[in-house]
Amino acid sequence: MKKRWLKIGFLSVFLLAYLWSNLWAESPSIIVLNTDVKVEKYQFHQDAFIQNISYTPTIINLADPQWNAEKLSHSLRGQSVKLVYAIGAKAYMAAIEYASELPIIFSSVINFFRLPMTQQTFGVSEELNIGMQLTIFRYIFPDIKRIGVLYSRQYTKEWYYEAVKQAQSMDLVIKGRLVSDSYQSLAAIRGLLNSVDVLWLIPDPAILNNQKHLFSLLNQCHIRQKAVFSFHEAFAKHGVTLITSVDEATVGRQAATMASRILAGKKISDKVQFPAGSQVILNLNNAQSYGLKYREGALKVVNHLVE
Repeated sequence: MKKRWLKIGFLSVFLLAYLWSNLWAESPSIIVLNTDVKVEKYQFHQDAFIQNISYTPTIINLADPQWNAEKLSHSLRGQSVKLVYAIGAKAYMAAIEYASELPIIFSSVINFFRLPMTQQTFGVSEELNIGMQLTIFRYIFPDIKRIGVLYSRQYTKEWYYEAVKQAQSMDLVIKGRLVSDSYQSLAAIRGLLNSVDVLWLIPDPAILNNQKHLFSLLNQCHIRQKAVFSFHEAFAKHGVTLITSVDEATVGRQAATMASRILAGKKISDKVQFPAGSQVILNLNNAQSYGLKYREGALKVVNHLVE
């Protein structure tokens, strides 16, 4: 009897060990590669991703000096790694360099058109859908025809060309000035404002890298009585008239959904998706002071109204 129980005991231990080893083997390793966890937006994306994925990922913070090229390469090329979620352009480029054969999901990358892509590249765009934003502009302000944009060759050239094309299909004109830095933007804005109804300030680091120059640019628009449309709620306190911004937590949730589908072997039709969540902020006082006519009924699409 004793031998029988010992036999059953050994079999039970063996069975548990077998099940545990198989469960462990089937649990894929995900790496979250974050350019810098101290950047608030990057942290939002990372937290939302972790909260909405059913696996426990490994977090690598590239801002930590311990992650030299050799150590990073070794970690990303580990046999158990099945997917990389790269937050920020630096993280994405590192993932492409050391793990291009793996599925890579990116987020928080300005103008994804400029990225090197593979068949395994997926992501959530930093910018909202261009056509959607133009539709909102036109819906709220039906009389605007000409929209000014400052853009750089390094960051937003491809985005600008796409915006021009989409604007044409909507009977709008986008007039741009190519600049290389924020100082050049101050000179370019003076001539641009003569030929446009509003300025669309886009997320281009070359233009926004100097706060003093940015405030001078916004002041030039105010002096010339030209409304500014922009992309982040932080601009609301600086006299921007219309803001269409991304819900950052939504981006992380979208990335988690994509990761889950990829690991489950499911097909993803839209490999790069636009953010699903957004909000619209309208400063009605500014619109009125600049003489912009707006649709009363269009205010229902506005999430936050400043009066």
